[in-house]
This record gives sequence, C-alpha cells and structure tokens, in this order.
Amino acid sequence: MQALVMAEYGHFTLTDVPKPDPAPNEVLIRVRACGICGSDVHGMDGSTGRRVPPVIMGHEAAGVIESIVAEVADWQVGDRVTFDSTIYCGECSYCRQGLINLCDNRRVLGVSCEDYRQDGAFAEYVVVPQHILYALPDDVSFVQVAMVEPVSVAFHAVDRTPIKLNDSALVVGAGMIGLLVIQALRAAGCGTIIAVDLDADRLDKALSLGADYAIRSDL
Repeated sequence: MQALVMAEYGHFTLTDVPKPDPAPNEVLIRVRACGICGSDVHGMDGSTGRRVPPVIMGHEAAGVIESIVAEVADWQVGDRVTFDSTIYCGECSYCRQGLINLCDNRRVLGVSCEDYRQDGAFAEYVVVPQHILYALPDDVSFVQVAMVEPVSVAFHAVDRTPIKLNDSALVVGAGMIGLLVIQALRAAGCGTIIAVDLDADRLDKALSLGADYAIRSDL
C-alpha cells in the first residue's frame, strides 16, 4: 500500500509500505478521509517528541472495513466506520472505571515515541481494534466524519463547563478546536461569546461561526 511517511522532521515521502495485517480482534480499514491535527503539525516539526521518524501519522480518520478476522463480532466487511484516536486495553483498572485516557497500555494512532510506535491513517489502510470502532450513518460523508474527533473534543470541553442559559463565555484561541468550541457554546445556550486570538483571519471566522466579539490579543 502507499502511505505518507514522515521520513525525517519536516520531510514526507509517499512510499510503498507493507499492508498491515489485522491481529485477533482487529479490523483492516481502507482509509477514505483523514484530517490533519495540530498535534500532527507539531509532530512534523519535532516539537512534541512524540512522533519520532520514520512514522505514519494521522488519527482523525474514517473509512470502510476491508477485512476482519474470525474473532471480530458485530462488524462486517464493507461497514462504514470511524474510530477513536486512542487504543485502550479495556482491562486495566482505569479502563474499568471508564477512564480510558489513563489506560496503562494506551497507544495513540500516528504516534512514535520512546514507549511505542503506532502507525496511523495517512495511508491507504490502517488496522485498529474492533472495540474502538463507531458505525457511520449513510448520509454523513467520510470527510465530515474525519472531523468527529475534534468536534467531540470541543463538545466535551463545553459539557464539562458549568454553563447556564445566556451565560457569557471567553474562548482563547480561534484555531480549529476554538472555532468548534464557539459553535458548541452557542448550541449550549450561551448569550455572549468572545473570541481572542492573534490572527485577524481566525477572528473573522470566529465571528462568522457564532462569536459576538473578537479581540486581537496582540494589540
């Protein structure tokens, strides 16, 4: 298969690599769309230290199940799916408490660090465990679904915030997550939403997506 491999920091190559084989309880997915996360950008420049080349990055993705193994239940070849960016074991004490982000054995797709290497979805195919899959409705496009992970981050942040109807909210940073938070705040019933950023274009976009006021933080 072909994959976009970060061969060294700041340098990517479209390379032929072996197609991954699903292990027990895993599925092989043909990737149809994959977003670029801010963490991928920081991985590209080496600033995080968690994407040591060579590595296939990418974790905001959607696709179609290409093949399954005998142990996989409830999923079929041809199913349209997305998946969690975090691979968690489901068995440690944290997972049993529902705290999968703290899983003792967690791996993140597209991350290559001292502890592990887990190639991601900037490729024709990716392998993931069946327990991190989510089925897709037919009327939602793969490109739209590739946004599910950042959208869920924004709505989770708003859900954790004690908001009452017509409250005011300040959003610092109008990048992708910030813009999604603005929309989530509006849907949650906030009365006044203020966006703060260094970039005028981002602030214009924030106003178009529901912010009431935009403040340049460098002026």
